[in-house]
Amino acid sequence: MNEHEFGYRIKQHLDRSLDLEAATLNRLRAARSQALARQRLTEPAFALAWADAVVGRLSGNPASAGIALAGAALVLALVGIQYWQRAPTVEEIAEIDAALLSSDLPINAYLDNSFDTWLKRSQP
Repeated sequence: MNEHEFGYRIKQHLDRSLDLEAATLNRLRAARSQALARQRLTEPAFALAWADAVVGRLSGNPASAGIALAGAALVLALVGIQYWQRAPTVEEIAEIDAALLSSDLPINAYLDNSFDTWLKRSQP
C-alpha cells in the first residue's frame, strides 16, 4: 500500500464517521481547495534548514536565546584564549634578545647574508 492509498483509506474512514450538515461540508471543501491552491503557488527556495530550526527555537523560548548567547560567548572566549596563548609575551621576546646579545657569536652570524647575495644574482 502506497501513500496515496493509505491517505484515501483514512479519508474514507473519517468520512464515514462524519455526521455534518451539507453547508459545513461545503465550507470545509472550499477551505481545503483554497489551502491546496496556496500550497501549489509556493516555489522552492534555497534556505538553510538548520538555521530556520535555530531561529524557530530561539523565537519561541527566551531561555533558548540565553543559552545560544552563552554558547556564542564561550566559543568567542575559547578563540580569544587560543590567540592569547599563541602570541609571544614580552618576557619571551626579552629572553630571546638577551640570549642574542649575551652570546659569543656576533649578530652578523645570525643574519642570512647569502640570501642577499642570491637576490642580487637572481635579479635581471
